[in-house]
Amino acid sequence: MEYTSTISTSTSTIRTLHPRPELHYSNTNSLVIASQPSSPHSSALPSPPGSPSESISSLPSVGSSFFFSSAAASPPHSQPHSDHARESTQGLIIPFLTLPEALPRPTQYGKTLGDVRLLVIGDGAEDHTLVSSLLLDDNEDVVDAGTWEETSDGFVLRASTDWIEQRDAHGLDKFEPSRNFEIVTRHDIQSNASSLLPIIHLPFHSLVEIIDRRCQPSVALSNLLASPWTPIYTALIILSSSGPSTAEDDLIDTLAPHIPVVVLRHGLDQTRFPSRPHMSSFRPSSAFALRNGFFRSPETLSSLRYEAAERFLRWREVERAVESLGASHRETAQYISEKKPGWDKAKWEAEWEIRFSQDVATRAREDTITRRPDRVIKPSAPCIDPLHLSSLVSLSLSLLDPVKARLRKSMSKFLEKLSDSEVQVVLLGSFCIGFGIGLMIR
Repeated sequence: MEYTSTISTSTSTIRTLHPRPELHYSNTNSLVIASQPSSPHSSALPSPPGSPSESISSLPSVGSSFFFSSAAASPPHSQPHSDHARESTQGLIIPFLTLPEALPRPTQYGKTLGDVRLLVIGDGAEDHTLVSSLLLDDNEDVVDAGTWEETSDGFVLRASTDWIEQRDAHGLDKFEPSRNFEIVTRHDIQSNASSLLPIIHLPFHSLVEIIDRRCQPSVALSNLLASPWTPIYTALIILSSSGPSTAEDDLIDTLAPHIPVVVLRHGLDQTRFPSRPHMSSFRPSSAFALRNGFFRSPETLSSLRYEAAERFLRWREVERAVESLGASHRETAQYISEKKPGWDKAKWEAEWEIRFSQDVATRAREDTITRRPDRVIKPSAPCIDPLHLSSLVSLSLSLLDPVKARLRKSMSKFLEKLSDSEVQVVLLGSFCIGFGIGLMIR
């Protein structure tokens, strides 16, 4: 009870000694309570027990809290200020809370955009300001543009078209950017196919690990791979300020079977340059068409995703064919190695061809090949002895057998022809005609 009476006494004392102070606003946006300078006769000496000053000093929290909560509502009093009252109110500041700026509201297109991954190359890819101005600057579908981050291969920019609601450790709601629009550039702006293909194939390998090997290409698999959350690169943008060249055409022909290729020649008329075969069906004529195709045209974005999925399935089938071919070669090599030792004809022929090629190459380097001299064979003069009659007689007799065979062969052919009915009719007709002409001449 004594403690309760002490608190009530302190409260009444504060109400009596504290009139309504004058309020001033400082330049620091905080409320300052002005007071007169304190009296030199401060209450530094101990007060007698049970006095009002002891009650006030013993309960500073009660007095101060009561003052800030009830001083505005209590009417002003005409009692004079005491030294202790002036000391207790000197230099007190009431801060106020500044609310953060409101987050940009995502558009309907931004909420349904999904993940978009773009690989930008060409002479314009080095200018990050140009790349950002073409796709992100003054874009109402982008709620957070992000910043360029350097990687081991180049730079990456992750922008956001929507917010993700999360809860922190204290159970309070907070919003984080989705970072669903990714732009990747290379250190080497004049990149070649050998350096770009590993980057394009990197998400391919991660997808191959989770897709069943027995799953054949189908419409259902293509729909899954073309979803808005696929990790495959959506398109390759060649940002150029000049016309087509041979090197650029070769690069497009090499990369087009692996990723949809989009060419944008900023500052030039796109219609003057024909497109290469096997490129993407999305062929923007200006920077506005490029931005509109990615952010405001769900049909164009869906078409690009299906083209990327088709290229992944083609790459997957090629890899499976190569892997099966390599497996058959390994089985053949294992069979040959497990075969009983002996003479191997295939191995011998392979070694012989290798040795033969090496010998030919060595001989060619020596440059000592000599040509065989052309031998002119002169016909020998016939030796005829006119007095050697026996030789002439034997030669004449030896010619009789070939003559007989030739006559026999001719007669057989003639008889075969006579056996033909058509020939007989022709001969008979010829005989009758000749016989009639003879009679008329007579």
